[in-house]
Amino acid sequence: MKQFLFFMLILVLSACTLNEDKGKIGSKASEILAKDLEGKSIKLADEKNKLQILVFFQNGCASCLKELPMLDEFIAKNPEKIAVYAINSTDSAEVIKVLSEQFDFKNIKVLKDELAMTSQNYGVFATPTTIIIKDNQIKDRILGEKSWEFLEAKFTPLL
Repeated sequence: MKQFLFFMLILVLSACTLNEDKGKIGSKASEILAKDLEGKSIKLADEKNKLQILVFFQNGCASCLKELPMLDEFIAKNPEKIAVYAINSTDSAEVIKVLSEQFDFKNIKVLKDELAMTSQNYGVFATPTTIIIKDNQIKDRILGEKSWEFLEAKFTPLL
């Protein structure tokens, strides 16, 4: 019995460390498991030649709702070079849709992470969390509110 418990403990501990690189700078980007507001699955592979930015946000997060409109304008200036996904795993689809309509995003793909799988895959524990992906590799991870100048300085060299 002790050997069985020891074996199970080793199995559980090794399973916890198998994916510890997910979401870390330099690691391969995980596919997103979120859907747009019409219920369509979205894939990062569809925009693989562009700089991809994932912004994990939620209603009530003033920093999140400040960053997204600035990103929407930035995309308008670089439409063929960048794709931004605003991913929400906490609010209902109805709340997310109202926010999207309120801010009238023209260029950002607003997504619902229904089971929070994308958030888990990227190790998101707070909002806003911004993940920068280029060539299917995580180039940077930004936690919390940052100035637009800071964010733009991170994005521009990767375009």
